[in-house]
This record gives sequence, structure tokens and C-alpha cells, in this order.
Amino acid sequence: MIEDELNALGRVDEIEIDETAAVIVEQIEDEITVSIASVVSVYLQLTPEQAIKLSRALAVAAERAAEFLASGEP
Repeated sequence: MIEDELNALGRVDEIEIDETAAVIVEQIEDEITVSIASVVSVYLQLTPEQAIKLSRALAVAAERAAEFLASGEP
């Protein structure tokens, strides 16, 4: 129920980094907000184009990191 209410308010996802930090993504109409919530919070307003570029960059970095881990290199 609470998750449905958050989604209705624009919450797309909350990714917990550790016990003290999380990244929150919200979207309402054409406005996308990425919040890095920690001791000090940072809010970024992104255009759809910027959000796509950021997601692609994160996907490439994640793929490279996974390949590195799979290679067994120290």
C-alpha cells in the first residue's frame, strides 16, 4: 500500500547504498529528480535526455565492472 502511494507521487525507485545513504529517482510529467540522500543530500533535476545519458553511462560501467569480476583478476 505504501509503495503504491509513493509510486503515485512519482517515486520510481529507491536504491539503498548502505545503512546511511540511498539514491532516489522520482518522475512527474517531464521532470526527473535524482536525489542522493545521506548525511548531506544532493538533488539533481535532469531532462529526459540527460537521464537517458546517465542511465547508459551507468549501464556501461556496470557491464565493465561485471566483466572485470568475472575475469578473476585481483
